[in-house]
Amino acid sequence: MENRDINKEFSKSAKDSKSEFTEIHKKMDEFVLLLAETEPDNTLLQELQAKFNSAIRSASDTTALGPYKKVKNNILNEDGDSELGQLLMMNDLDKSAHKRLATWQIVGMVIRLIIALLLILLGFGMIIMPAPPYFEMFTLFYLNPNDGVTIMDVISLIVAFIGVYLVISIINRIRIRK
Repeated sequence: MENRDINKEFSKSAKDSKSEFTEIHKKMDEFVLLLAETEPDNTLLQELQAKFNSAIRSASDTTALGPYKKVKNNILNEDGDSELGQLLMMNDLDKSAHKRLATWQIVGMVIRLIIALLLILLGFGMIIMPAPPYFEMFTLFYLNPNDGVTIMDVISLIVAFIGVYLVISIINRIRIRK
């Protein structure tokens, strides 16, 4: 629908400025209306785009269409063409491939979430459980003469915070996807 409105604006401005090209604008309006009424498939759209680009290139002088330079294998070097091609390729995905991709993404997130929860559990478990004496000989801060913060406690906190970071990043990815 937006294309029709934009096309009408272009055709009105063109009619005002150059009345000699009104027939071309009428045909273009008919073409846009025909495309809006039918739903062509991707291959037809690509063929029509290639025909239109070659007709524009052949009808204009060589300096008017500088961005449309031909490269190897008839690929056009213009941003609009590449964006349309990408959209057509993305739309061409079949439903089963899309479902498989979505399934694997969900499975990957669930596995990451399980790993993150296990890291948190491991980190706090390492803090709560008594450590072997060879780990407790490196005490960083003494809380009392018999107890303090050891290197094992610091490593346990690092493991737990990595798990928390993974959980937060997974939740952010889920929010971004929705």
